[in-house]
Amino acid sequence: MSAAEAAKTGDRRTTLEAMRDKLAQDFDDAPPAVVAQIAGRLSAILAELDEMATPGKVSTLDELDKRRQDRIAAPTIPESAKRATRQRRS
Repeated sequence: MSAAEAAKTGDRRTTLEAMRDKLAQDFDDAPPAVVAQIAGRLSAILAELDEMATPGKVSTLDELDKRRQDRIAAPTIPESAKRATRQRRS
């Protein structure tokens, strides 16, 4: 399937896979001047496909949002910040 046909399906994974295949083919046939550019884009697409393939993986933004939500829901003074009080001498 060509990248154009894959894009028409509206399926992101299918489109990325078609782009990966096209870039891999172009990489083999590319002149040395553009090999690094193709390799960079191919690497980015492979990383994105890996993220899609890992179920349950939490993105950095989702992790930061969860931490923020936890801070909001937590008491205003965390236990670690409370100071131990000493009894006064009489």
